[in-house]
Amino acid sequence: MSESQPAADNHLDSSPTPTPVDADEFLLAQVRARGEATPASGISSQLLLITAVLFIAIGGLNWGWRTVIFLAVAIAIHELGHVLAMRVFGYKNVRMLFLPFFGGLATGQPRELDATKNALVSLAGPLVGIASAVLAGVLALVTGAPPWLVEFAWASLFLNAFNLLPLVPLDGGQFANDTLFSRFPVLELLFRLLAVAGLGWLAWRAQSWVLGVVAGFMLLGTPQAFRRARIIREARRDPDWQTRPLDRDAVVALRGLVNQIYAGVSEKTPGRLPELAHGVWLEIRKRFPGPGGTTALLAGYLVLCAIVIPVIAVLLARLLPHPAL
Repeated sequence: MSESQPAADNHLDSSPTPTPVDADEFLLAQVRARGEATPASGISSQLLLITAVLFIAIGGLNWGWRTVIFLAVAIAIHELGHVLAMRVFGYKNVRMLFLPFFGGLATGQPRELDATKNALVSLAGPLVGIASAVLAGVLALVTGAPPWLVEFAWASLFLNAFNLLPLVPLDGGQFANDTLFSRFPVLELLFRLLAVAGLGWLAWRAQSWVLGVVAGFMLLGTPQAFRRARIIREARRDPDWQTRPLDRDAVVALRGLVNQIYAGVSEKTPGRLPELAHGVWLEIRKRFPGPGGTTALLAGYLVLCAIVIPVIAVLLARLLPHPAL
């Protein structure tokens, strides 16, 4: 909408005839505005509160109230780790919420895509969650091991260890995809299919319909995800994309790429076009870690999974009584 204008005089016939808004200029303005406006904190707080109440209410009826309280606190601490990392890296519109049956979700909009930062954001949640498990274990040792504190330590450790499994959309899967696979469409496709198989196996073993639903949606979205990765990689090979400004010519090209990826979305659902174009713009210009950075990230992940978590689990098992959970 335009700013308010003074009232028109009586000589209406002398005013210039308005010209239609240029569609490409309008799209350019919308793409540039993506991620800039921060939503009202009250809305985010209300959404967090509502989803937390739903998570606890539904979870309590299915898993028991004691268990769901421990899980809700552990999930909140885990998601706060992601939120803090997003804040540090300058993400916009950062918020968190609970997903009944699924867990929690932290979202934010980066000004630019950097695979190293994305990978660190993925690890931040489990790291903060594991730290909370260690803190709870230490407090339990010095306070006579109250059952609720022991149970929380184990719930937090298990939740965060599970999230580090290298299966998309878990944090470990997102970390591995950003660090290694997202720059190679075929490898990303294979990694996604392995994740679908892994989630399907876990769903069958644990009799979890939630994991089965996640695996099913991932499988349905695989063809489009592969098409998107292949088209974006071709654009990345064009050096002009790495230096060109976000101008009218760029959004014209982005419109074409979005329509290739999402099968004519600009005609079917034009309201989604700015968001999708902005996402493609960021993906094309995404930065990836070099060999040294990739090695360091993977080494840190392996140490966390293969050494830190097992050591913490052994210490908790030896020093504290077994929890009721």
